[in-house]
Amino acid sequence: MILFVCSRETDYLQDLTYAGLAEVLGKEKVWDFPHHWQYHRGKKAFWNRKLEYPHNLGYADSDQICSITDLSEAKLVVLASAKADALEAFLTLIENTQAPWVFVDGGDRSDIGGDFERTGGKESLELFESLCFKRPPAAIFKRELMAGQEKLGIFPFPFSFKTSLTLSLPVNKKYDVAFWATESSSTRKKAFEILKGRYDCDANGSVAGKKSKNYSLKGAKYFEALASAKIALSFRGEGFDTLRYWEIPACGSFIISEEPSIQIPNNFENGKHATFCKPDLSDLTDKIDYYLSRDKEREAIAEAGRKHLLAHHTHLHRARYFIQTVKERLKLDLTR
Repeated sequence: MILFVCSRETDYLQDLTYAGLAEVLGKEKVWDFPHHWQYHRGKKAFWNRKLEYPHNLGYADSDQICSITDLSEAKLVVLASAKADALEAFLTLIENTQAPWVFVDGGDRSDIGGDFERTGGKESLELFESLCFKRPPAAIFKRELMAGQEKLGIFPFPFSFKTSLTLSLPVNKKYDVAFWATESSSTRKKAFEILKGRYDCDANGSVAGKKSKNYSLKGAKYFEALASAKIALSFRGEGFDTLRYWEIPACGSFIISEEPSIQIPNNFENGKHATFCKPDLSDLTDKIDYYLSRDKEREAIAEAGRKHLLAHHTHLHRARYFIQTVKERLKLDLTR
């Protein structure tokens, strides 16, 4: 059994990891603690609140509620989030079990556990550092693992796409260029400046000044709109890795992105599955103009990108990678 110690907030990497492990190993082998209402049918999904994407990433169609009464049953303990409330819950349990533990760091910062400071202040980061000094994790799965940051026991673990979200997507491409995002980085701000007044961006809402809560495109409508774009853009937010980087190929649309600064095993290849522009976006409009005028080439790359994602970058692929890494590094078979 895996004791999956999680934040009660939405945490994309945590939620994708839980959903993948629960599906691959079986829900009865993955116990979330504290009980996360977004993962289960129990309690009528928190008084019938509707889970809309991306808050449903961890949903595993289960009505089980696990009571942690005997920690000796845990083969592995997972600190599944770099949020302060997950660390607090973890610290109440870890001294009562001799099971090895691993850390899934889905935070935006490149330093290990850096988001504990962002979410809980300096005290939270100090608690994490003290924990690692006294009882180091057996492995760390890191979303924002930068190139050149290789170190024994630290493994790249970017976001993925949850395949159960795949919809019947429209073939008609009614938008030329789409970029629906908040201005959470200087790169995104520059992108909006470049796109202003160009293509059909102003008309389709690919404009600056929006907040997440103000977007009307949610759930199925969002995926349908993304699938309707000839070209969709993905640029880094507070961290490089964004859900959008995986959503666009999953929806069968052509993606233009800056080249990743983080480690992504089996990443999309430039010109084959995706197109990467320069970090300063100086060639962005050249890339857009080129591919808007070449339908067959653009569509072939988009289709190759979708096939590549489904072959390497679903939540199930990440779960199997997690399981295999634990087996090789800890000599622990989670499937038994």
